[in-house]
Amino acid sequence: MSSSLDKPLKLIVITGGHGFIGSHVARRLYQLNAGKIRIVDISTTPAIDSDGPICHEFVSGDICDINFCDEVVRGAHTVIHFAANMGGMGTIHDGNSFAIYRQNSMMTTNTFQACISAGVKKFFYASSACVYHELLQISSSGQDVSLREDDIFHSNEPPRPQGLYGLEKLTSEFLIQQPVLNFGLDIRIARFHNIYGPGGAWNNGREKAPAALLRKALVYRPTISPGVSVEPFEIWGDGSQRRSFLYIDDAVEAIIKLLESNHSKPINIGSDSSISIQELARLALRIASIDPKSVVFNHDITKPVGVASRNSNNVLVNSVLGWSPTTSLEDGMKHTAQWIEGKMGRLLLQGPSTSISMREQMQQSQLIHLSPEATIVFAVLLPITSRGSGDPAQCLSHLRKFAESLNRTTRQRDTFGLAKTKFCVRIYLAIDEDDEFLLKGARDGFNEAAKVLINAGFLRTKTLLCNHPRGHVCKLWRDLAKAAWDDSCDYFVLMGDDVVLKDRGWMEDVHAQFQRFSEDQAGVPFGFGCVSFTDITFPGMPTFPVIHRTHLDIFNGEVIPSVFINQDGDPFLYQLYRRWGCSTMIESRISNEVGGEFAARYEKQHTQDWTFEILDSAVFAIECWLQDRAEGNSILIPQKLLTLDIVIPCYRVDSEIIDRILQLKTSKFCSTMFIIIVDDPNNPNIAVLNQRHGHRPDVRIRVNSVNSGASYSRNRGMQESAADWVHFLDDDIVPSPDLLLEAESIIRHNPNAAGFVGNTFFPPANSIFTAALHLSGVTYFWDIADKISTDVPWGVTANIIARRNVADGVKFDLTFPKTGGGEDIDFCRKKRAYMIREGGEGFVAAPKVKVTHPWWKNGARSYWRFYMWSVGDGALVKLYPEHCYRVWVPNSAEMMLLWVLAGSMMMCLGEWPRFAFRGLLSTIFASVFHDCYRHLYRDVERCRKMDTNVTGIFWVIAVIESSLIRMFSEMGRVKGMLTRKEFQLLGKRFDWFTGRWGDGPLKEETMNGRQRIFLTIVILLIEHFI
Repeated sequence: MSSSLDKPLKLIVITGGHGFIGSHVARRLYQLNAGKIRIVDISTTPAIDSDGPICHEFVSGDICDINFCDEVVRGAHTVIHFAANMGGMGTIHDGNSFAIYRQNSMMTTNTFQACISAGVKKFFYASSACVYHELLQISSSGQDVSLREDDIFHSNEPPRPQGLYGLEKLTSEFLIQQPVLNFGLDIRIARFHNIYGPGGAWNNGREKAPAALLRKALVYRPTISPGVSVEPFEIWGDGSQRRSFLYIDDAVEAIIKLLESNHSKPINIGSDSSISIQELARLALRIASIDPKSVVFNHDITKPVGVASRNSNNVLVNSVLGWSPTTSLEDGMKHTAQWIEGKMGRLLLQGPSTSISMREQMQQSQLIHLSPEATIVFAVLLPITSRGSGDPAQCLSHLRKFAESLNRTTRQRDTFGLAKTKFCVRIYLAIDEDDEFLLKGARDGFNEAAKVLINAGFLRTKTLLCNHPRGHVCKLWRDLAKAAWDDSCDYFVLMGDDVVLKDRGWMEDVHAQFQRFSEDQAGVPFGFGCVSFTDITFPGMPTFPVIHRTHLDIFNGEVIPSVFINQDGDPFLYQLYRRWGCSTMIESRISNEVGGEFAARYEKQHTQDWTFEILDSAVFAIECWLQDRAEGNSILIPQKLLTLDIVIPCYRVDSEIIDRILQLKTSKFCSTMFIIIVDDPNNPNIAVLNQRHGHRPDVRIRVNSVNSGASYSRNRGMQESAADWVHFLDDDIVPSPDLLLEAESIIRHNPNAAGFVGNTFFPPANSIFTAALHLSGVTYFWDIADKISTDVPWGVTANIIARRNVADGVKFDLTFPKTGGGEDIDFCRKKRAYMIREGGEGFVAAPKVKVTHPWWKNGARSYWRFYMWSVGDGALVKLYPEHCYRVWVPNSAEMMLLWVLAGSMMMCLGEWPRFAFRGLLSTIFASVFHDCYRHLYRDVERCRKMDTNVTGIFWVIAVIESSLIRMFSEMGRVKGMLTRKEFQLLGKRFDWFTGRWGDGPLKEETMNGRQRIFLTIVILLIEHFI
């Protein structure tokens, strides 16, 4: 390439770069490494099928917005302007002329102005053969009309291009060639003559003649259209009109050459070989292997046909660029036919009845009538009160700030658009009928609040006087929404007078998001869903939602249930549509100067347990509405998602671990939110956590005011959740990458379970202490999912899933120690009991739901944790007598307690407690010897699967230490019972397996106790005789 394009660092902006010609040119420039290619388009997908990228950067947006244009061309060296509302005669006709003129003119003017302001060096404009004088193209004699570049004039008459489409192209040519405007800007103007080929429109009313005729010819093939009643072959007009057609590859080659050249005047890019539309139809039939003689033609002279004859004169382009087409019309049509056939094949894979109907429709070309610009009405629902603050006038000050922000963010960008959509705002005010301050000026027709809004330019303001208890904001919202619904508004924005909108274009963004809901989710109708702003004062919380009138249609004008007072209405709407993947937070920001997470002007009143029956009832109502709408066609019913929230009580706030958890992915049929409860309000890493993840709509970060413990934090996490299931994870685990995928799978296979117990593994036990932990039994239940498959007794909270969508009242009992111990077992047993009563199941093993838990304090030796666990879990004996048994042989801790009591009595009697001291030591030695016997001889098979490299004498030492850990745990259990004054429960044991293994635990406990007592006696006798 020449020096004008061969510098990779130059930015080349292509407007309309996802369109037909634009995407081909973008791909070619990308392949040539001509520079950094930036595509700007309102469409998010390119027209062509490409194996690789076609650009370095894509920016989605509407260039009808001059501010957007300024942003996307900044820093550009070359701007190639393809963006336009265009098509074949199905679109470019008199009925659409004015709409097309207005939009295309705005796009070109904005782009050209932005290029001048940004100092762009080169501007390429895609013009059209429609600029040529119509009088030159009216001959119906079948003669070719070769149009030269200066044929915009004829016989001293002023220009007369083809329709307003051609007029806009011509006036834009004149505009960009004005020396006073384009000083320093290198201009290129290409007049395209009917470009066709793969990637072009072929079935939407915007296709040109080659694609339209090929599609109709392919439908005639019996192999493509079995069972289709074939109509006469449709041709618009009498077929005598003549055109020339240029294949896309040739057009791209000409564009590259024009960009490389120094030619700044308009130039034809087309074929100089014309053909009649009738002959083009016969060619299309032959390419489809259909004999044209066997086909009956239907000439529809009621449809638009354009000029009679047009052909490109290529003398100038030959001499200036040395270019001429190399692809024959027949070859180009064959390539295009192959591409259209592939598109037809994929489109028709929708069942016999649907495909037959579509094949019949493909025999006809569509006449597109661009609808007049629609106006989408946003109803801003605004309760306002002068009460709750020291100065009543303060509410008007807040309102002025709100009005200013609303004005600033709803002007310019939201009033234009390629989508032919305008937006406007209506404000609905709710004022207490006894608010004397706000109503003092109502005698002249306008209350004080309405005056503020009208002065800000919002003339469409409606006031409702309400009689509800003070602070019942949700009831005011209900009244306002009903009034706006009755007035046929489209969107409903729940706001407050102390809100400040931050970002321009939010109405456009909301509307686009609702369109994405209906496009991305099969069966979802337009208007179904809930969109929230990003609240910078309450990160992660879906405040101030926007809903469509579809929601009010479903609930007969009720925006939220009447049980809501002044809290929870926002998350209710968000969680309601989350069940179908139709809830999201858009990037547009909002701030709430009073209220939010902090104090409000009224007493906050939450609706108790709205996430259960109230939410379930609303979900059921939507399900019924969707089914009624589908009229028995299950394909039209969108799939309901599984909702699963991850609750992480967090004390350490280890960014690396948290980041890894927050990177976990689910399938598209599962909706997940991560709820992090920080239990150390003074942790310096909180700021980093908020900075990294606070903006994410699927992450909610909450900080306890004081250190309250893991159980309190888990309860708060459950309270924050509205999902069907909650997955508890510790803040120091390392999850397997497929953790949530496996969790979703096990839930779907066991929908009636109380919950699921995952596997929590430890790193290899490569030290004496870590090996001793395994041998002591304190880690036995961490991987219980590999040992018990159904009705698992309980699981550790490092990795456990529990059903949340039942109002069972089950929480983690805060009477257990903050450090943990017993609360997990108590939680699981209560959850299980409720589900069994309701006809469900207990906890199910989820062995593939795996995490790795690090050794506490990196494996540093400490027995205190396990001692405190036992202090807590000893309370289970009193709570669950049905799962306990009495062992008349004391364990080591109970035996040591007896020796201490005996020694105390001897001291009270004035005797030295030598015998008691010996008994205490004998008990310890007996326990150690017995554990050596168990692990080194009797139960050696139980240890073979342990992941450890500790061997030899170190293994023996680990066994000895495991005995000490076990005794410390037993001492903690005894201490807890003594502290709780549960003296009568000494000697009773909680069955960790809750009967699942029958009387095996009782027998083994009794046997071990007897053997230890025997060893204790033997050691005492030996000591006595020695």
